[in-house]
Amino acid sequence: MLAKGHELQEVETVLAECELRGYLDDGRYAGQLIRSHIAKGHGPTRIRQALLQKGLSRESVETALNGCDEDWFALARTKARKKFGLAPIADAKDKARRVRYLLGQGFGFDQVAHGLEFDPYE
Repeated sequence: MLAKGHELQEVETVLAECELRGYLDDGRYAGQLIRSHIAKGHGPTRIRQALLQKGLSRESVETALNGCDEDWFALARTKARKKFGLAPIADAKDKARRVRYLLGQGFGFDQVAHGLEFDPYE
């Protein structure tokens, strides 16, 4: 709006009115983005990073993620099965490849271990 020649005071007034009416809501926006990323099979770490890159505050991101009732362990398992099927892990190299993939999708190590069905303390 500033680029179109509107005064700063006018822009601030309009934005405040939009926030008051609920047109601009960081919490709702964060929730929508989280649902979108979950549908893609992304884990909480990747979602957190994406929301922070969108300019949302750390507080609103954490509130939205904590309010999410997603089972991250089940999502990791679903993502692993979609990518690798039911084939067992062949060797250490295959296991490392699968672990790297799920870590890259934003899952924590415990979630990865659950998703790939192995004991991380072996």
